[in-house]
Amino acid sequence: MTPPSAPPPSAAAARLPAGRFADRLHLGRDDIDTVFRKLELMTSVGATIGAVELLATAETLADDGLFAWPVMRLRAPLWWRRVGEERLEKVFGYPGIVGLVQTRALTGLGLLLPGATRAQRGVLAATMCGTAHGLHTRMGGFGLDGSDHLTFVNYAVSAAEKAFGHDPRAREMLVRFLAAQVCMAYFTSGAAKLISPVWRDGTAIPEIFRTSTFGDPLFYRAVRDRPWLAKSVAWATILGEMAFPLVLVAPKPVARGILASGTAFHLGNARFMGLNRFVWSYCSTYPALAHVSRSLGPRARTASPAASPAASPAASPTTCARTAGRLLRAAAGPRGAAVVTAGAGLALLAGAAVRQAGRARDVRLRRDAPGELLTVAGRTVHVLPRNSAADGPSVVFENGLAAPATQWGWVQRGLDPRTPSAAYDRPGIGWSDAADRPQGPDEAAGVLAETLRTLGLKPPYVLVGHSIGGLLVRTFARRHPELTGGLVFVDATHPEQFVRSPRQREALPWIRQRMTTTGLQAALGLLRYSSLPRQMSGLPAPLGDATERIVRRPRLWRTAREELAESQRTWCPDARQPLPATDTPVAVVTAGETVRSDPLHAEFQRELALLSTVSRHDVVEEAGHESLVLDEAHAAHVVRAVEWVRTRAAKGAAPVVPLKAGKAKPASDSA
Repeated sequence: MTPPSAPPPSAAAARLPAGRFADRLHLGRDDIDTVFRKLELMTSVGATIGAVELLATAETLADDGLFAWPVMRLRAPLWWRRVGEERLEKVFGYPGIVGLVQTRALTGLGLLLPGATRAQRGVLAATMCGTAHGLHTRMGGFGLDGSDHLTFVNYAVSAAEKAFGHDPRAREMLVRFLAAQVCMAYFTSGAAKLISPVWRDGTAIPEIFRTSTFGDPLFYRAVRDRPWLAKSVAWATILGEMAFPLVLVAPKPVARGILASGTAFHLGNARFMGLNRFVWSYCSTYPALAHVSRSLGPRARTASPAASPAASPAASPTTCARTAGRLLRAAAGPRGAAVVTAGAGLALLAGAAVRQAGRARDVRLRRDAPGELLTVAGRTVHVLPRNSAADGPSVVFENGLAAPATQWGWVQRGLDPRTPSAAYDRPGIGWSDAADRPQGPDEAAGVLAETLRTLGLKPPYVLVGHSIGGLLVRTFARRHPELTGGLVFVDATHPEQFVRSPRQREALPWIRQRMTTTGLQAALGLLRYSSLPRQMSGLPAPLGDATERIVRRPRLWRTAREELAESQRTWCPDARQPLPATDTPVAVVTAGETVRSDPLHAEFQRELALLSTVSRHDVVEEAGHESLVLDEAHAAHVVRAVEWVRTRAAKGAAPVVPLKAGKAKPASDSA
């Protein structure tokens, strides 16, 4: 029985004379082995340089250094502790960790030298994987970046390829796995930048290059005063990264251009940002990308298994075309038509089932809604009333952005039990029906007036607005001065804060992005694993659990994004108008954390207090923007401010004509 013949050498190896150092260094026994040889060489250059750099600063690994093991071991995986503290100390303590780094440097050098067998290269690649995992965990995640993660993947795939030396299909799949990993890395990096507002408007570029870590004075001066250039660089980066996966299917000249652009991109990052390791870890995968591109691109040709053991007939374009043709012919036949029809029917049934499940969920949420559900102007409005039949002044709460009426649970509970009060959900928020379009200031004031009339809450009203709700209480007070007994602003939005405050203006795109990403999480059912709903669980029972469930609805976050846009378009301009009376009692409660994050916020809050000659201003130093109403201790400050305004509203209250029945006014175009 004759032994199996060794795979034929690559075409390049056959053309070049044997024995030359460059040939033995770069070429493998076949095309795939050549791909992995180049991968190992380039990756090892970067890994060896990184290990040598770490050895040059080994004092940072000492017990009194920046990455001291007594501190870093607190971040190590729990299963590591089963090995034993003494054993871990020998390896990761100082100076044992230096030996691990030296091992990595010597192993990298071993992969750079020619003449190693495939088995030896597999052992060396596996050793680099082990040292990489040890260093990653030893460093606690600090000082690492995407190049370190891809370096680990490169070595892991290379070591796995050596274990399947006689399986062409497995080796081919490993090359494709590596190519897919790299394309995914580029695409997700571009997608993350795409959803970032500072990348879309280009402001991220000068901010990055002005730093001492990744900055470059020359490049910073070039983009600092040229917003168009910064935006061009940002969008070129976004589009280049997201389009990079096309390298797998593009024509050969285009694929080469994409790879050349990627190389230039990483060289530019190395020059201007100091990201040298990305050149070695990412560009080392380009031979694998070129290999896969040859089999997937439009000029791919069917290779004979005898000519290339790595070729996979199932992956050839001709085979794929034949398969596609057979599928189309089968679909055109009677059985195929029946299958297609059945598939379409199943898809429709699945869509109907999902829709019905959503409706059933809404019914359950409505059934468990705290408070009352009123019908106002043909829509359901959720209200949390308390002692609504008592005489005024009555307290009316206006919620913040993306917050249901239950956010006022601690404040409403802290009021005198005899005080009439009501919190309500704006359309599309909480348990209220959504409106056909975002509410303008006239419509918002009209819906609130109609809700109060339907509820039977008696004026005058002490209007309490948190965050963006502060704009709407001013909107109502200006349109219904005869019904307004006082105003309470709870860390409220100033109508000019996004114009006058650079910090607030820069934060606005991030708020929009947060509404979008949170809504996406809610649509995918992932919000239940987020800490956001749990922030509401501290409200008094049973409001906490109900609120935690309702904020998981995607519609709430869609409406919140619409309200944020409407606030910039109409609510803020409308709220800039002066109030009819300057002696209406006004109380302002400000969160200390908000002031510390933006000193101009204190000025805005003082201006709110100056809306009236009868006012007070309290700053709760330890409170945050949300905790001012969600925390029981902080909410007590809001309660005192509400009682202060209500007392003065009661003293100066004149007979008020109750609200007449009527429809909500349409949105105004003049704002």
